[in-house]
Amino acid sequence: MNNSYFWLRCRCNEDIVLLKDPKSDNRSRGKAFIYPKERSYKTFEIKYSNKLSTKAKFILSSFNNKYIYYAIDDLLYLLKSNPTEKENLLTVLYSSILALHNNLEINFFDIWIDNIYINEIGKNNRFFKVEEQSQTLTHITLTLFYRTRSPFKKPEAQW
Repeated sequence: MNNSYFWLRCRCNEDIVLLKDPKSDNRSRGKAFIYPKERSYKTFEIKYSNKLSTKAKFILSSFNNKYIYYAIDDLLYLLKSNPTEKENLLTVLYSSILALHNNLEINFFDIWIDNIYINEIGKNNRFFKVEEQSQTLTHITLTLFYRTRSPFKKPEAQW
């Protein structure tokens, strides 16, 4: 008999179901990530020179109070049809994550997105026709919160 599986038999000794032993699995059992009690915030303002599609705006607006890896996963799988926009938005997220990691020594697993604001500003030129005024500048304001942990102290050797 295997350690992680066991046979469940009925009274007539026929095999019914093969179940997995719940003690053999050490996963989180579907528990959500726990928000930190003490939060620190950092706000990033990004100038995005391209125009955002409506799908990208909808995806970005769904990032409020979301774990950073879930946001990256959403961008990877929901923007497959537009790879250049996907790469640009991933660059925006990765640069803010790396700034937190490099400047404040924050672990990648301790970062959440608090808010994202999208503000589009059209550049108007009165000498061009309305059809030719397709230049827009998008400002993305990204507020991240993170948990700071004390550094691990290496235990001293006992000999």
